[in-house]
Amino acid sequence: MVIVSGDTSIQALSPALPQETPLNALLRPDNLNGLTSAEVTERVRRGLTNKFQPRSSRTYRGILLDNLINVFNVTLFVLLLIMIALGESIDTLFSGSTVLLNIVIGLFQEIRAKRTLDQLAALAAGTVRVKREGKNFDLPLDQIVQDDLIEVTPGDKIVVDGPCVWQDALEVDESLITGESDPIAKETGETLTSGSFITAGRAFMRAEKIGAESFANQLNRTAKNFKLIPTPIQLKISAIVTISVVGMAVFGPLLLIAGETLRIPFRDTVRNVVVLVTTFVPQGLVLATTLALSFGAIRISRQRTLVQRINAVESMANVTVLCFDKTGTLTQNKLSVVDLLPLGSYTIAYAKRLLAQYISTLATQNKTASAIEDYVGRSSGGPAKVSELSFTSTRKWGASTFADGVTLFLGAPEILIEDRDVRWQANQLATQGLRVLAFVVSEAAPIDGQLPAECAPIALIAVRDMPREDIQATLQAFTDRGVKLKVISGDSAETVGAIARTAGLDVTHTVTGAELEAMNSAEFAEAVKSAGIFARVTPETKRKIVLALTQQGEYVAMVGDGVNDVPALKAARLGIAMNDGAQIAKDVADLVLLNNALTTLPLALAEGHKTTQKIYATVKIFLTRNLYLILLFIMAGFMGLPFPGHVRQISWSAIVTTGLPATLIALELTRPHAIHSFQRNVLGYIVSAGLIGAIATTLAYVASYLISERNVVLARAMLTLTATIYGTLVFWDVHGIILFEPTTFKQHPREALIGLGLAIVAVGVPRMYPEIFEIPLIPLPYWIGLALLLIITAYTLWRSTFEQTKLLAPFRTLITK
Repeated sequence: MVIVSGDTSIQALSPALPQETPLNALLRPDNLNGLTSAEVTERVRRGLTNKFQPRSSRTYRGILLDNLINVFNVTLFVLLLIMIALGESIDTLFSGSTVLLNIVIGLFQEIRAKRTLDQLAALAAGTVRVKREGKNFDLPLDQIVQDDLIEVTPGDKIVVDGPCVWQDALEVDESLITGESDPIAKETGETLTSGSFITAGRAFMRAEKIGAESFANQLNRTAKNFKLIPTPIQLKISAIVTISVVGMAVFGPLLLIAGETLRIPFRDTVRNVVVLVTTFVPQGLVLATTLALSFGAIRISRQRTLVQRINAVESMANVTVLCFDKTGTLTQNKLSVVDLLPLGSYTIAYAKRLLAQYISTLATQNKTASAIEDYVGRSSGGPAKVSELSFTSTRKWGASTFADGVTLFLGAPEILIEDRDVRWQANQLATQGLRVLAFVVSEAAPIDGQLPAECAPIALIAVRDMPREDIQATLQAFTDRGVKLKVISGDSAETVGAIARTAGLDVTHTVTGAELEAMNSAEFAEAVKSAGIFARVTPETKRKIVLALTQQGEYVAMVGDGVNDVPALKAARLGIAMNDGAQIAKDVADLVLLNNALTTLPLALAEGHKTTQKIYATVKIFLTRNLYLILLFIMAGFMGLPFPGHVRQISWSAIVTTGLPATLIALELTRPHAIHSFQRNVLGYIVSAGLIGAIATTLAYVASYLISERNVVLARAMLTLTATIYGTLVFWDVHGIILFEPTTFKQHPREALIGLGLAIVAVGVPRMYPEIFEIPLIPLPYWIGLALLLIITAYTLWRSTFEQTKLLAPFRTLITK
């Protein structure tokens, strides 16, 4: 506990400044010159450079293999080769055209997306400061050569391995390597390992192990580096595709055996298997999902937001809570000292001299220290610094001990000062939105990071950071989307509250880090849930707040820019970093705001929501068709009827009723109706619409087959017509157009016309070329019967999806659970 004595003790603890003497040369590494130009050239000639490129994104070869080689494609290619051998060139063309089109479009768009995102990523690429011939150079990572002298400061990631040749109050976080989160003090001569990052102090290291030999790159190479993390939607679709492939593997051989048993010509059996394979596996759905996410990443990048992980596109649509610091988000992060208030018997001039001495000898200066130096000036002499304990967000203070035995402290008033009057004075300044720091002196140095028993206050320093002018509109945009806002700051409650109030935030429930740490788990969870402002919070408490919100079912996004934000960024479902922030913060983030402004984030969230909506709509269109055709094939088999699908007709119907609509949705030429829940509004719809479609297509096929005295050609044509027109109904349904609600056509005229146009093309082209599609002339009574069936089907679909009929409710409940 810090004890603040009366004026007599204060004078005793405040020796007059001695005559200015040159700073100890060891405190400034001016004698470190680095390599010469000739030495650099020689190392480049010998190949001793850091030119090692770990895979940070998909390679062109990987994109090609992913689009070409999978179980579905290999199986279909084998069947198509058999069909070519049998002379079925037209059937091969129809069956393979859809898959080939998917592959070509997928390759083109994924390569385009990769190039665009790689170019944008270059804008946020980090550099290192290298000292050569006594001069500092900011160089790209691949221009480092062996034995280069590299300077590292707080927030910098160590990119190569090598010994520390000089350091000042250096602390390193190796949690990304060892899992231990406590910072480690490093001494001169100790090895600094790539993958760790600087939390405090300053150092120069010699690049010893570079390129592929560095620890981080060896680890990356062992882990095969790049790993595409699937999004929740991709995982669900992948599970569906896996089940479909299993179904294909089971029913495909059974269909071959049935063909042999029933003495069906081998040519027809192969055609039937091709129809079954293309129907069972919704391969185009995987493509549509990947394209939607890639397009989303590109569109988000136009908002000056770099997507570093593709799953962030989907995450943005799910955010329910946004946590952010005050500095740089609510404020402009442009600091200036507005007042220096001496305490006790100290004068302003004396306080400035001591403060200049303290600031000038710091290992590194953050923005607060730079603002203070601008106010008090730089000291050109004074006693040499013996040791330094750097300021961190956990300690809330920093200290420097000098050769004359004096230790100067700078930090939070409530930690460094106990005098109630001084604290009250600090609080009054904080309520004006000012950041207040206490400057104290002691004859004792801190031991093991603990404050000495006696300290004398020298002055209070008031620092201003102006609020952003556009912040209210930005925060309102989040609120309008239903996103809850929580400010988590290391500043005092009074300062954070004043700034938050200016930004239009509710500050009625504010909690400090000390209060949170004193709570049990239940109280902590309740406070995190209800409070909107968190002050004097340490990095670890910030992480616990994010985890507590996540455990309560919230989808948490965290915005940060400093080393102190890294634990919370890693814990959040969506980590967002500022481009001007610490390199390590950008490395662990999912998104990087390239213009360092929160104003672009609502636009990026809107793009993420739009992308997810497109994926949901595409899933509904694809899987509804797959489900009702699979059920049709199963029911026809149980009834002992001929296989109902015709390879050309089914392939054409798939292109027009699923492939083209998915493309139109991806290109945003049509806008799907709002979808709020994947389980309820997507899977529930697929079950309902799939069952209705299966019943309709089965009735059309069976009735036509029996009435026409077992004319399977006519029955298949009726089936194709039913499936095609039903596909149009599903397309309209997905876009909010209901056949029995005429006003919906007026509300969505473009989608209505596109759906009608697709239906005309799907039905009209086969009628124009009946010999190619093998479609016979359909008598008028069959058309009338088909019209009546489709009207009943459309009405049932409307009632089931919008009125939740009791007939299909059990199935929907079963699948959504």
